Amino acid sequence: MGLSGAADVTDPSALQRLRRAALAGDLEACCQLGRCFVRGWTVARDDQQAFAWFLRAARGGHDEAAFRVARLLLRGAGSAESATDVRAALQRAAYGGHAEAQALLGWCHQRGRLVEGINLRLANDWLGRAALAGSPSGRYYLALNLQRGLGVPRDGRAAAVMLELAAEQGDLRAQLALAQALSEGQGIAPDLGAALNWYRTAAAGGYARAQYKLGILLAGGGAAEQNDEEAACWILAAAEQGLTSAQFTLASLYERGLGLDPNLTAARRWLERAATAGHAKSQWRLSRWLKKAGAGVAALGWLEAAAEGGHAIAQFSLARHYLKRGDPTAQRRAYNLFRQAASSGYARAAYSVGVCYHKAIGTQHDPLEAYQWFERAAALGSSAAQVAVDKLVGDLNLNARAPTTPTSRRPAS
Repeated sequence: MGLSGAADVTDPSALQRLRRAALAGDLEACCQLGRCFVRGWTVARDDQQAFAWFLRAARGGHDEAAFRVARLLLRGAGSAESATDVRAALQRAAYGGHAEAQALLGWCHQRGRLVEGINLRLANDWLGRAALAGSPSGRYYLALNLQRGLGVPRDGRAAAVMLELAAEQGDLRAQLALAQALSEGQGIAPDLGAALNWYRTAAAGGYARAQYKLGILLAGGGAAEQNDEEAACWILAAAEQGLTSAQFTLASLYERGLGLDPNLTAARRWLERAATAGHAKSQWRLSRWLKKAGAGVAALGWLEAAAEGGHAIAQFSLARHYLKRGDPTAQRRAYNLFRQAASSGYARAAYSVGVCYHKAIGTQHDPLEAYQWFERAAALGSSAAQVAVDKLVGDLNLNARAPTTPTSRRPAS
């Protein structure tokens, strides 16, 4: 008994027939049943159930099931014990000519997932085969490698060709990447009108990153005509899909009334959503709002979260908070936070590291280290650091010229 992949599974009785066929060993029925659980056709969505049915078909040699079960395993479904079988099935499907399996196997080799270590040569070989066979994913990932020169010579023109082929096949990621290439003239003649069309196509397809990028362009970041209302609509669409950068921007739009009626309640709600999801910039902004509102404890909590998330200004602000405590442990914490913020190129933090070395705050007194940090901060634009550099130059030169005298010792009694 063979069942078509297009079988009608919206009818519960058809689903029962499909299940009986799958249990009887029909590989296509197993694969179709896996699709039902992935997409929620007649049954509740269940990736673990889908994985089990795909794996059964893949073990029997079904190439499409091999591709799908590997993709589910990479997304966290299944179990580590099944990885060997999944890898073998994916490789068999790839060697058998399944284009999307070839693309996925190339992706795995590039990232060291499901295979032994990273191998860019094998990655590009499989991506090339997939691209040649017409896989939009293969073309997209190969294009990215050609743009960046990852394992292959950098070739912007070839990358643009691959992106255009994948974009025309409906790959949303490729449509966005092609729009960006057209905007910036990467391997293709700049064409803002064509770029905007591709942004719209990807956004209309529901791709959150494209919706957000289109919204930013329409808000005045590069579109032919600014349209705040349409920009807000696209940014809202991206925010509703959980894109934290869009949620942060949407909060700003509500706060300032750009393309939307001013609404501080909505602004804070979206900011909290982004902050809760781990968006460091939103955590920093929320900490400032709460501090102004007098909620100091909550503000400090979000400030700490933003600092831990790598936000340089939050790290700097938290360091200054610790300095106010005055105890050695807090000073050491402040010094470490200043260094973290300075590593991001934040001039005020680099200057503060210099101060720490100069005044032995949280670290040892070291004029030479202080001088080097002041120089770094001055190069980043800190005028206070430049003053400190000039002063330390004089002090260090004076110390260098001072005659050395043996330390006087009290005679031993």
